[in-house]
Amino acid sequence: MKLIAESPYMEPAPASAARGNALGPFPPERIPKNPVLSGASFGARPGAAAPCVLDAGEVRYVNRGCMAIGLALAHAGVGAGDEVLLPAYHCISMVEPVIWRRARPVFFRIREDTSIDLDDLGARISARSRALLAPHYFGFPQDMPALRAFCDARGLLLIEDCAHAFFGAVAGKPVGAWGDYAVASVWKFFPVFDGGVLASSRRKLEGLGLRGGGAWFQAKALVNTLEMAFEYRRLGFARALLAAPLRLKDHALRGARRGAAAGAPPEVALSCALGGWGFDPQRLATRMSLSARAITRFASRTRIVQARRDNYERLLEGLRGAPGCRPLFPSLPAQVVPQVFPLLVDAPEPAFSALKRAGVPIIRFGEYLWEGMDRSTCPVAEDLSRRVFQFPCHQELLSAELDWMIERVREALLPRVQSVPRPRVPAN
Repeated sequence: MKLIAESPYMEPAPASAARGNALGPFPPERIPKNPVLSGASFGARPGAAAPCVLDAGEVRYVNRGCMAIGLALAHAGVGAGDEVLLPAYHCISMVEPVIWRRARPVFFRIREDTSIDLDDLGARISARSRALLAPHYFGFPQDMPALRAFCDARGLLLIEDCAHAFFGAVAGKPVGAWGDYAVASVWKFFPVFDGGVLASSRRKLEGLGLRGGGAWFQAKALVNTLEMAFEYRRLGFARALLAAPLRLKDHALRGARRGAAAGAPPEVALSCALGGWGFDPQRLATRMSLSARAITRFASRTRIVQARRDNYERLLEGLRGAPGCRPLFPSLPAQVVPQVFPLLVDAPEPAFSALKRAGVPIIRFGEYLWEGMDRSTCPVAEDLSRRVFQFPCHQELLSAELDWMIERVREALLPRVQSVPRPRVPAN
């Protein structure tokens, strides 16, 4: 059983992904990387929430954002021999749906501010080019009027990747409203275990054949949502009430997982080892869980928007003047709702290890680029994949957790500067 179909453009699963899980050993993260459910999740704040991808047109809730990419390509009829234009700065789950459709990924350059290099993009178009995937990195939107005009002039499908930008607007339209299709990740913005969105303001989303995941999937999604909250000491009453049943469940599942991984083919066993977060055609038609849909509906969107913006500003202020780094985006425009706080670090490797050892929830987007991409395609992408550290700024962070994270970041960066010898002042 293959995770993705064989293709003439197929690359082996990157060994670096497996290695990444083995680095360390690092302690557990001390604060939540993604939103976790709390009593405050449903508390409203005064003011209006920003527009979001759910306002972009017809919407379907799916299992994950990468599944939405696969569904969009399939719905548009992209297939064998077609080319899909992808940014050189990417995560592997952006490429896998293209391979599954037996299409060819063609990578283009981005600039240092993560905007798309339209000149380079134009030079890579051929008669087989069918679609462009345009991501809003870290929640900061691309120039969508320019990209829309670019695609219209060349007959390209525009897939607006809102995995980092569930909320926000561009030139008076909600994020997601510019593309022929829009894809988004619910779990990066709401305290849920699963969830993605496929939306379109231009096409009827018919014939997708979505289905529920069954009772086991629904139970797993709910229990995992609660366990993530319990891990970071949220929902105290429910945590005490469910402690004993969850311990029994963990004991039973550990044995079941070992047996399943031992008897699975290598590519499936790797997926189990990595947590099963990547693109999996077997889950392509699975709807978002009932618990995730309920939380997405009733969670306070105003709180999500305002808290993320407030936390981003606190990180900007807290890391102002920190040595050996600078924020990738030093200001926060009014219509931007950030997914994370991206920090550009001069000497990334020692700082990355120090932060992981301290239990800081840190990741590097694009740390493992697609192995089939020519590394000379975009030096900027290579650089950003190493030097951009993502720190959480989500709405469920406590004030003390933010302060703790800021202190750890400054501590991790200081030794690198102190170890650099100062130039001598020449004698008169």
